[in-house]
Amino acid sequence: MYIVKISSGFGNQLFQYALALYLKEQGYENIFIDKSAYRYHTPDRSCGIDIISDFPTIEDRRIYYRYKSVFFYISRFLFDLNPFVKRVTESTFTFPIKGRYLFFDGYWQTNFFIQNVKNWESYFHPKEPIPNQIQELAHRINEGYSISMHVRRGDYFSEAYQKQYGICDAEYYEKALDYLTKGLEAYQLFIFSDDPDWVSANIQLPTQHVIVKNEQINPFWYIWLMSQCRDHILSNSSFSWWGAFMGKHPQKRVVTPKVWIKGQKQTIALPEWIKL
Repeated sequence: MYIVKISSGFGNQLFQYALALYLKEQGYENIFIDKSAYRYHTPDRSCGIDIISDFPTIEDRRIYYRYKSVFFYISRFLFDLNPFVKRVTESTFTFPIKGRYLFFDGYWQTNFFIQNVKNWESYFHPKEPIPNQIQELAHRINEGYSISMHVRRGDYFSEAYQKQYGICDAEYYEKALDYLTKGLEAYQLFIFSDDPDWVSANIQLPTQHVIVKNEQINPFWYIWLMSQCRDHILSNSSFSWWGAFMGKHPQKRVVTPKVWIKGQKQTIALPEWIKL
């Protein structure tokens, strides 16, 4: 049995989903996804992967997400000692994979898994129609030269995480927009953000812009909207990474911050993307 943990925000959920698809592509059977983290460990977050996933789900008493606080860490330690269940992390992942009961615990932020799945796009078809709230936006995006801009604030600029993730400031977004629009006669900018008020107050925006309203819909649809755009301006976020990666325009241009995490050279931006 192969269990892939689904956790964190929707961008990371897609990377975890990609790992499950890769295991399936490699011929492994009995693949399950475990969503119990949202019930036991991070109840303030939600899982949206069911909109595209057909993998069966499982909650097992041996999976340590049933525990909280200090018991969480104790149970994880005991879980690692369990001779019948092997926890596979990004640092211990090797291929081929051996074991009767494996639990894959990580973010798996790489394009390797998804790009080694044949016809991967077929696994990203939503099981519901386009919500009414975004149908008009989708039409506007596809009727002309469109650019997506993702501005992530939220926890990235909290006291706990700003020194690590607080990279993309107003200067970065303005520089990226200047780069992509130089020489363009007409375009529309579509802005996706968890803090639209900050965007309006701090970034110099062109007249032809739309700040996409945050509706109560599955987050997949915002990534899908981004993917409909011609070009993309990313924050250092897996959410906008997927919006650009899923973009189908053969000549798309993608701008990303040259530093993804402060103090680290590693980036999940693809080699052909433009780093500013």
